[in-house]
Amino acid sequence: MCSIADRSAVADPATSRGWTVLVLAYALTLASMAQVGVVAALTLDLAAALRLDGAQVGQALALFSLPSALLAVPCGAWVDRVGARRVLVWSGLAGGLADALAVAGGTAGALNAALLLAGLAFTGISVAAPAFLALAYRGAQQVRAMALWSTYAPAGFALGLVLGAPFAQSGQWMLPLVLHGVLLGGLGLGAMALPRLTGPRLSVAQATGARAAWRNVGAVLARPRVLRLSLAAAVPSAISYGTSLVAPAWLAKVHGTSMAQSATVVAAAKGVAMMLGGLAAGAILARAGSRRMLFALLALAGVTAQALLFWPGGSLALASIALFAWLLAYSGLGAVAMAQLPGLAQSLAPPDGADPAGPQGIVSGIVGQAISLLSFLAPAIYFGMADWTGYVLIAVCGLVLAALALPERSASR
Repeated sequence: MCSIADRSAVADPATSRGWTVLVLAYALTLASMAQVGVVAALTLDLAAALRLDGAQVGQALALFSLPSALLAVPCGAWVDRVGARRVLVWSGLAGGLADALAVAGGTAGALNAALLLAGLAFTGISVAAPAFLALAYRGAQQVRAMALWSTYAPAGFALGLVLGAPFAQSGQWMLPLVLHGVLLGGLGLGAMALPRLTGPRLSVAQATGARAAWRNVGAVLARPRVLRLSLAAAVPSAISYGTSLVAPAWLAKVHGTSMAQSATVVAAAKGVAMMLGGLAAGAILARAGSRRMLFALLALAGVTAQALLFWPGGSLALASIALFAWLLAYSGLGAVAMAQLPGLAQSLAPPDGADPAGPQGIVSGIVGQAISLLSFLAPAIYFGMADWTGYVLIAVCGLVLAALALPERSASR
């Protein structure tokens, strides 16, 4: 169900590509996610400049997550119809335009509109990028590419903090937004250099039209394995997001540090752990036997790390090590889940061979929407917890559920 623009990856599965494609797709996803970190770092500045309180800035920030929570599945169908490369280009440019809107508008309404547009851009990028990587790579290359890409959320948030924090409370809140807009828009233009994967046959999605494409969406949604994969990917992501939101304040409260120190610890752990975890997970997955066993072991490590992170009887050093360990475990969990996506989509390909890669965009959209929906609920759940045992209980129940839900690897055709 991939588009005509993506057809050669299917026509020649043995094609070996360099890592430039991965670097560009990963950088584009990181830059799109970084919007959240930039605005989070500038919360006080935006509140003062736009005459808002912190809660109103937080509500505006929630608009970033809304499009992907509602539209990721339709976006997946769109990716299959028009091609992942084209969606990456358009979405990158739209993300750059969102920053320009926030800077030029200078009002609360402009900020809301900008974050909504940025969320739409992120939806397109986060759905199209894994679909493109699944088509561009094969074998061990594909596993490594999907593993590294799956680390985009914490790493992108950390990138946003790095861009925004140096300008926080300096009166120059517009500058990091300008820098971010130039970066994201430039990467959107750079996506035009991604290979045009052309091939001999028109995709099924393009040939049969929008109505048939929606029927395909319904057919994919009816597959339990797709829903299980979505759950296995979404639950650890939501736990990681909730942990990132409450960890700085929790560390400051329990260990007597400042919020600035706590935020620095969290950001540093995110940046280093996610990159190392993604690279290590890709290397391990390329040789791993049972991915379900690996996922279960990582879930166990994640539960242990969560308990040590939030345990009030520990030290700041122990909590910092536990946070680093959790992020390593989470990067592995995300890598295992996303590595299942290409094979699962391929197993849904029609038997006539017209679309051997299967509905990569639709499966990517379903997984992405599940991640966004649970992440959208995470702030209310985590901020509603009054005791450290609640955080640990969420981790135990969630990671056990994710381990049970992960489907076995689909056989390649």
